Amino acid sequence: MLHFDTTQYVEIRIDPTRVRLASGFDVHRLTITAELLPKGLEFDNMQCEATAELYVSSPSWRWLAAATPVRVAVTNHAHANLQLAFSLTNQQLLSLEEHRAGQDLSLELNIGGFFQSTHASAESREQIRVPASVWQTELERLGTSFGFALAIPLNAPSGAQRDAAVYLQDARRLLHDGEFDKSIGSARQAMERILAAAGWPSISKNDDLLQRSQAQRWRAIYKAAFDQASGAEHADEVTKDFTYSRGEAEALIGIAASLLRAVPAPGL
Repeated sequence: MLHFDTTQYVEIRIDPTRVRLASGFDVHRLTITAELLPKGLEFDNMQCEATAELYVSSPSWRWLAAATPVRVAVTNHAHANLQLAFSLTNQQLLSLEEHRAGQDLSLELNIGGFFQSTHASAESREQIRVPASVWQTELERLGTSFGFALAIPLNAPSGAQRDAAVYLQDARRLLHDGEFDKSIGSARQAMERILAAAGWPSISKNDDLLQRSQAQRWRAIYKAAFDQASGAEHADEVTKDFTYSRGEAEALIGIAASLLRAVPAPGL
């Protein structure tokens, strides 16, 4: 509730089932609709300037985004809708998914109100619990614009792992420049450094696949990805006509980044 003084206040009601997500390019819009019911205002049709900040609720309380400030006309005992729009990145949505772990999504809103005509201001902290089913439906509405994002670890100050991370950064830059073959080539360079850091044991085509160790199975994943990435060099009769799409380049860069994360902890 926004308490402007002892007599002027605005009740805030938020229906968590009306939370909506609209897709963007890496950044999406989260809209939360609040219903305002003013009482005790000095005048009718007063212009209220509203601001809001969005947080993840405790125990992992943290700031998410600020809403675009909006102005809404309010009149005593008359309901008014306030739409708050927040920009959230893919990574923020993924972090929210990790935070909620399949449960309802707990958010917190810090709403501010200001009447320019009377210079009265107030703040209110509102709890929002979005049902898991509602949130899942909204995520599905984003379609292919929302997906898995993988961070490239850079915590190794030197050595093969650091070199691999640098090659992956280069691969990402080349991908954004539309240089798909070159980006795959950088991912391949990263894979070579990853193998050096991981030390996964060798494998043979004569192996009993069911008897391979965990480390040998990582080596098999590495080998398959490395062989595919090597095609971008077009160095022989088989690979000279290979063409790679953006999706394939993204897949190989993602596999390389995943392999880097799978390097055993003692090598970090």
